[in-house]
Amino acid sequence: MAISIAIALLTGCASPTELSFDVGEPAESDPVTVTNDATATAIDAEPTVTSASPEMVGNTDRTFDAAAMELRFTKLISDWTKCFHRPSNCDVSLSTAPESPERARLADALAYYAAEQLRTKPNEGTLEWRIESISASSNDRVRLVTCEYDTRIFFDASMADTEIGDIILDATVWTRRVEWVLARNDDTWRLWSRRIERRSPAEKFCNV
Repeated sequence: MAISIAIALLTGCASPTELSFDVGEPAESDPVTVTNDATATAIDAEPTVTSASPEMVGNTDRTFDAAAMELRFTKLISDWTKCFHRPSNCDVSLSTAPESPERARLADALAYYAAEQLRTKPNEGTLEWRIESISASSNDRVRLVTCEYDTRIFFDASMADTEIGDIILDATVWTRRVEWVLARNDDTWRLWSRRIERRSPAEKFCNV
């Protein structure tokens, strides 16, 4: 399933080594446990071919409704990306789980983006993505692998109120394979971690 999301990105607090959507969590040895050590570099890997609405698999007592999970993930990603329209006004608790690596990372990134006045605009590029696989590691953890095609443009908005206007900072087009982990919290699912498995500014290595 390809989903287009128009996004505006801003920035916020201690400077991340890269812009937020290119920062993720490191690989985890146990799907249930995700560390809080953020990294900024993607790891190249071969793409896989899956259906648009993949079947969710896990242990026999860990069965989930894949269609419902896909809908929930769509909402979470929508909230997550909207944070970058107005970083200083974003409520990270809407999309991220309490005490999660992603909540800490997202909050830090938004604080830096707001301070530096960096952003994307809703009508300047899009983020398209599709789910390649879904798996359940426990009753309260679900792992999704997605492929993204990202044409969003970063702007420096520090001169937005002058005749100069927004300045294009980065117009790189990225293809990424991303691992997301969702955690169940208060009978709903929220983002726990994000890890970039592969990215390329030149090769569109998966179908979105």
